[in-house]
Amino acid sequence: MRRMRRDGLNYRRRWNRGWMVAALFALVLIVTGSLVWKYNQKDEEIWSWTIGNQVVLIDAGHGGVDPGAVGKVSLEKDITLNISKHLQLLVQQSGGKPVMVREADVDLGTSEGLARRKREDLAQRIQLAKDFEADVYLSIHVNSSPNHSLTGPQVFYHEGLPEGKLLAEAIQTELNKLTGTKRVAKADQELFILKKAPQAAVTVEVGFLSNPQEEQKLNETDYQHQLSVAIYQGLSEYCRKLQKEGIPIVDIN
Repeated sequence: MRRMRRDGLNYRRRWNRGWMVAALFALVLIVTGSLVWKYNQKDEEIWSWTIGNQVVLIDAGHGGVDPGAVGKVSLEKDITLNISKHLQLLVQQSGGKPVMVREADVDLGTSEGLARRKREDLAQRIQLAKDFEADVYLSIHVNSSPNHSLTGPQVFYHEGLPEGKLLAEAIQTELNKLTGTKRVAKADQELFILKKAPQAAVTVEVGFLSNPQEEQKLNETDYQHQLSVAIYQGLSEYCRKLQKEGIPIVDIN
């Protein structure tokens, strides 16, 4: 009788240990599966294929003799170039065809006079968009204001081009998600690039150099990458909406 009781007790102990091992294994599978699902979900959000074969002109604002906005410790031309390089890689890895207006600290003008050189520079940027038959024009800039409390990205478009408005709204939405701001895309009829670009074009002001805290963030490599991802996701959403509406945006020839 005692032996039977001991055998029964040992059996229950072995069963309990087996159940605990099985439960622990199941828990590991659930947690691992959840992590993998979340990773894949995030991966899918970033690496969208909706811009495949799209020619995306990426214009890092200013450069060379033109520094753009000047902060306490940085220049607009350097920040726009860094963000543009991040964006170039995202577009390229997603099957798009990025065209960089500049990949170094240069401008596109040749005259000695600064005013004339600036006009030449802007005209050459538009000519590049025409020569490469770009589908989208992304002009990257950094804002500045006498009001040092202003922060956050702002996207502009030309009112005469509906596709530009759609693109601006998509990018503004993603930038708002990143920064927690509630800005809306704005029409601007005076910006040269927006007036002259023949394709869907936007000017993306990624933040304010005039705000000391934001200037510090804008110089962080990780934040520059986050901004480029937000711009890319907005571009991807824009292309998805056009495809959904049946507007051909991909040249398959």
